[in-house]
Parts: sequence; structure tokens; C-alpha cells
Amino acid sequence: MNLKVGIAGGKRGKVFYQEFSRHEGVEVVAIMDPDQKVLDEFTAVPFLYTEYDQLLECDLDIVVIASPMQYHAQQAIAALNKNIHVLSEVTAATTVEECQALLEAAQNSQAQYMLGENYCYIPENICIKNMVAAGLFGDIYYAEGEYVHNVRALHHDEQGKETWRKKMQVGRAGITYGTHSLGPVLQWMDEKIAGIYCVGSGASRYPGYTHDDTTTMLCKTGSGAMIRIRLDLLSNRPHQMNYYSLQGTKGCYEAARSKNQEPLVWIEGYAKHSEEWLPLSDFYDEYLPFKLEDIPNRKNHWGGDYLMVTDFLTAIKEDKPVPINIHQALEMTLPGILSEESIMTEGKMIEMPYLSSKNKKELHENR
Repeated sequence: MNLKVGIAGGKRGKVFYQEFSRHEGVEVVAIMDPDQKVLDEFTAVPFLYTEYDQLLECDLDIVVIASPMQYHAQQAIAALNKNIHVLSEVTAATTVEECQALLEAAQNSQAQYMLGENYCYIPENICIKNMVAAGLFGDIYYAEGEYVHNVRALHHDEQGKETWRKKMQVGRAGITYGTHSLGPVLQWMDEKIAGIYCVGSGASRYPGYTHDDTTTMLCKTGSGAMIRIRLDLLSNRPHQMNYYSLQGTKGCYEAARSKNQEPLVWIEGYAKHSEEWLPLSDFYDEYLPFKLEDIPNRKNHWGGDYLMVTDFLTAIKEDKPVPINIHQALEMTLPGILSEESIMTEGKMIEMPYLSSKNKKELHENR
């Protein structure tokens, strides 16, 4: 019997439709979007709806939430309450209260919740994760992640109306869209964030915006390690959406800064001397569990969308835990939410909150 999939959000949902349709035993049976013109593009999908409640009545096994981020938590909760598996776009939620409600819904559901953080599935990031696990970098104590992408062209639709991105991503202060940068780093470090600090450059350079032109968040982990996250959605420059850096006692990693560069590592015992960088690709055969040429479409976030959907479906089909569960999802999401309070208090340190679960344990104790 096929797994029946419904998708909320037809624009971003086009990619999910493509990726789920590649898999045997899976059928996308319904799409929901409030815009009928968007729905009209899905000619091969049996059921098309403009209301989310209608989507949930389709006897679905899986709901993919690809709607604007302000709807992610409430739509995920509604699906989990009906014991429907959820793959949710980032971020998981937009407030601490939503995080608490989402945690409770996930723990009370017979279905699984996975955050669709596709940047964790970029091949280079998978390679680094496996190299860290093998001990090549030693003890990790510093990492960076940056999402620099001028998306001002996406802040108004064809009729000039403000889009959700204008309101939710640059209509508030702080790291409003930080999981792409923080998610992979947290997987590498396997650390729990204890507190965050956030500062911005001011919002005086681009008329019509109150969001800081560039925002930086520093995260301190329980062991004392540090993570630096930069978000910039306004600056005039080519995009740099997947820059990362990692430093350990035995080696370091520097992602490519532009299309003309390649990711590099220095590993003690591999490099001939202290100034010799090695291409990360030298380690692919041993630390990537697949061949790059086997990814059907690397245009969709460097292959991350395909690999993420594949991993999610494998977990659901085999009744195994999903790779990015509710606890990890909130660990990736909460620092960005807290950053708004920090930046509004000129960089005050904000501690990670206690979120109670049905087992009366702290969020970070549940993995």
C-alpha cells in the first residue's frame, strides 16, 4: 500500500512534490494552497484544496508543511493531533509558546515529527558530520554558519503586496531565519546551547526596512564551545547561503566563500605541513555514504532536498526514529527566537528556556 502524502503550500511544495514522487510506494494525493492559480499547476494531483482542514481529511499518512513560516507550528500541531506524520519546513515555530505547544503535540502523537532542515543534507555538510564523528577534527570548540542572501525582490508580490517574507524574516529583529546556518553546526558539535547573545549593524542603509542590515548571534554551549551565526537578507552582494567553518584540536574546515572556490580542510596527520589545505573532496569516498552523481537533482539545494526526503521516508517506512526529531528541531529553532530579545537589549545574554515534556524532563535531555 502506498504512503499517501499531502502538501501544504504549493509554491515551495513544487519541490517536495518532485522529490516525493521519485520514490516507489509513495503518492502525493493532495495539495493545499490558498491561491487557486498555484493549485492549477498540479494537474496530476487528485485533490486540490484552498483550506488546510480539508487537506487533513484526506486519510493521509504524511503531511509536508511548506507554507509560510508563521503557519508551521499550528499546522504541524493539527496534523500530529490526527496522528499524521509531519515533515515541516523551517523554522519549526516563531515563538517560545509555539515551541512548547509543538513539543507537547509531538510527544502525545502516535506519528513522528521531522524538521525539514535540508542544509543538514548538503553533501559537504554530511561529509563533515561523518569526519567529526570519526574524530578527525578532535575536540570541536568553535564553529560558524552564515546565511547571506539578498531576498528583497521576494518581499512584494506581482501586485506590490507585502509577502510573508517581509513580515516574518525582516519585519522583526534578530536571527529570524537561522536554522540553515545553525542546524548543520549543531549536528557536527553534538552540543546543547546554554545561552545566546545577538547584535546588529543597525537598519539605516536600506529604506523601508527596520531589520538590521546584518545580524550576528553568538551561542555558548554547555561545554563552553562557541558558535557564531550571521544572517543578512538585505545587503547588495552575491549570495553566500551555505558558508560554514569548524575548528577542533586536530583540524579545521572552511567552506567555499564563492562559486569559484572549493571547501577545504586541514587535518593533522593528513596535511604535509601546517599551511597545507586539502580539498574536502579528497575525503568523499570514505566519508560520503553515496556518490554525488547518484543524486537525481542537485539543483534543489545541492541535492539536500532529495537526500532529506529519502531519509524521512526511510524512517517512516521502517518505523524508525526520524533523523531530525522534535527535540533537535527546537534546539535549532529556539536560539533564533531568543535572539530578538537579546538584540533589543543590546546583546544581553539570554539563557535557553526550560520546555516541559510529558516525561517532565528538559528539552535537551530528550534525544
